[in-house]
Amino acid sequence: MAYPKPLSEKSIARMYADSKLTQEKIDFLRSFFDGCAALYGSICLNDMWEVYKELSEKTEVVKLQRKDIIEFSSIARREVHDYCVYEIDELYSAEKRSDIHRYVILAEIISLAKIHVFYQLDEMQQGRPWYVPENLLSLKGHVVTPQEKKLVEYIENLKATSPVIKNKWNEELTKPSPHKGKKLKDFSFLSPDEEFEKKWLSGESEHGPKKCQQKKLDEFLATVQGTFAEKIFRDLRFGLFTGWTPFMDQIKRTMADLAEAGVEFTVDEANKFMQLIQDFVNNSHLYVNRGWTPSELAEYGRKMYPNQKPVITLGPGARKAIENGEISLEELKAQAKANGFEIQI
Repeated sequence: MAYPKPLSEKSIARMYADSKLTQEKIDFLRSFFDGCAALYGSICLNDMWEVYKELSEKTEVVKLQRKDIIEFSSIARREVHDYCVYEIDELYSAEKRSDIHRYVILAEIISLAKIHVFYQLDEMQQGRPWYVPENLLSLKGHVVTPQEKKLVEYIENLKATSPVIKNKWNEELTKPSPHKGKKLKDFSFLSPDEEFEKKWLSGESEHGPKKCQQKKLDEFLATVQGTFAEKIFRDLRFGLFTGWTPFMDQIKRTMADLAEAGVEFTVDEANKFMQLIQDFVNNSHLYVNRGWTPSELAEYGRKMYPNQKPVITLGPGARKAIENGEISLEELKAQAKANGFEIQI
């Protein structure tokens, strides 16, 4: 999926001059596009126009026409932003190109996991209303909540207590832990699988390609960079915000990644961690919910459909975890009831 390279400042300045957009409109549209990308992750220009109209009813905005959004998107496509602007046929080859059906997609969605995440996110967003807060124009980057800060702090201060690093594929490759006793914010860690991938793409693997695949290597390293705490939270947030990984599957993946690095939990510690994650999710402005937090979306549903009880249908992963005793069904029902939902097995 080719994407055009950024143009020079001189070329961009010429495009803005030719567009006849006023500086007031340009400044507004920059903030508007940043806000929509930050809150929704992915949105079509046609839907952005509807968001703009709803925003204009809540706060003072620069007066725009729909063609202004289209014109700006043509230029933003050739600039460097936190988002990318894709033509509809670049995403869905069977679709006919249409300016108003361009998509604004947060760059991390494309760069961290390619087009597959976009397809699933676009499908899962359908049928939900767009969350349009008054402060939309001030948003840049995902909305960080107090619950997120608490979860991040907790992860940062977890310690790797195991004296060894186990290889899940081969027990003979178990080795002493180089970071025993350290907090997750104080070291970096690549799992054996990630080390293998790094060597393979670097051309260092005995049975792999002999030349470094630099582009793929750079893309891979972007997904594992930073401290182990940063890597763990980045993967957790991305999976839950985009809906790419079902909730319970993501929890199991996160716990497995922590265990692989030598983090050991008592039952009480694991329950506290689960509660922090649950609070984080319930109060996060998820891309998959078109910017709504689960709590707000549930309340919105109660107001729109007062006689209809929201129901959560458990997937096979969650059902299996209940059968194995990894999750308490009663506790799950209690949490769901507290947030206005019913659990359906």
